[in-house]
Amino acid sequence: LMHQKTKTPPLEIRLRVLAAIDYAPGNSIRQRIQSVSQQTFVDQSSGNIYQFTWRTISTWLYRYKSQGVTTLERTVRSDKIKHRKVTIAQQAEAINEALPRLRENKVGRIPKSTLYRCLLAHNFFTRQQLAPTTFYRFVRENDLLNKHTTQKLRV
Repeated sequence: LMHQKTKTPPLEIRLRVLAAIDYAPGNSIRQRIQSVSQQTFVDQSSGNIYQFTWRTISTWLYRYKSQGVTTLERTVRSDKIKHRKVTIAQQAEAINEALPRLRENKVGRIPKSTLYRCLLAHNFFTRQQLAPTTFYRFVRENDLLNKHTTQKLRV
């Protein structure tokens, strides 16, 4: 008997697990959940075999009881494409002010890491507000080292 380790089982399987709790042997919900955690569930469409820990089943049951079926469906993070604390415009402004203070390296560029450290040192923002990798991604995606682009973004 092989157990598949996939990210998330289909909704149908999760609902079957919850339904199994009602018919499982045991005097308390906890005992019935424990009993269901010993069972395996087969996904007819893919042939995958699933078995879940009592903790997982318990979480699903709690969510189902408090908010219904919708909470069992997969959702995307609500803040997936939102920028958390520092807007692109604020960043463009900060870069524009910091660039004159920096010198280019041997190949005629200002390293992003140096720029990032300079912005932190001059208190444009804190590391908690903008992580280095996020900063590098913003700079790359919005061409923030280009003076022409930063002028437009600051308006």
